[in-house]
Amino acid sequence: VEQGAVLYVVGEGGVGVPRRIRAWADEYNEGRDVPNVYRVDMPVFMADPSQQAELRFAVEEVKEATGQDVKLIIIDTVARCFGGADENRAADMGAFISGCDLVKTTTGATILLVHHTGKNESNGARGSSSFRAALDAEYLVKREAERGNSLVLTGTKMKDSEQPEPVAFDLKRRVIGMDEDGDELTSLVVIDRGREPADPEADGLAPLSKALFQTVRTLTDKNGETTKKEIRHRFKDVTINGSKPNMSNFGRHLKTLEADGLIVIDGDYVTLAK
Repeated sequence: VEQGAVLYVVGEGGVGVPRRIRAWADEYNEGRDVPNVYRVDMPVFMADPSQQAELRFAVEEVKEATGQDVKLIIIDTVARCFGGADENRAADMGAFISGCDLVKTTTGATILLVHHTGKNESNGARGSSSFRAALDAEYLVKREAERGNSLVLTGTKMKDSEQPEPVAFDLKRRVIGMDEDGDELTSLVVIDRGREPADPEADGLAPLSKALFQTVRTLTDKNGETTKKEIRHRFKDVTINGSKPNMSNFGRHLKTLEADGLIVIDGDYVTLAK
């Protein structure tokens, strides 16, 4: 990525966001403040020309203070920065998107929008469909089903490249200070090493078999098919409990997955079981 300053519009989560930034600085910057991250601790109504102008002015102030161009503007959340408009109306959503585009064009920054799904998650982002249509990329972030201390990042739209594989990130609890009563102030920080998401279909498998099944799942095409050669090539680089798998037993481990009814082996071809 192109490094630069960040402007974070905290439309909601006014207490939580500073704590998260503090935990992040403690984890990755030896406890020192990150000098090129700035917050706006109030909503900015992106469809309002006067507030767009104020935001652009803030970008110039950050550039002057840091000597760096602002490369990322985070709007958190869309709902809080929508003003009194109706996010279900295409005209209102269009005005919001136009405001974002104007700020993006005049500042050169990428705009990252934090938005909620509707009650039916499968329908995607809440509000008018023109919102998703305007995005270059869209990701769904949700807690991993098996663990409360991890999240999964899933690409749901990628305008100019291939769809990325889902990736899971573990969350770490950090104590960032004490309150006036002597109680711990805590937050969560994301561990920046991604991993394969947990697979409910692989529940009950031994760690090696589970890792092998997840490798098969990753490699299968739209027909649910891959080859032993592809699986072997990818699986030999997997780390399981701190060590690499014993590839001399590769064929036996594949047979175990077939016996468990998870895959079908036909010569060199391996297919996910229906």
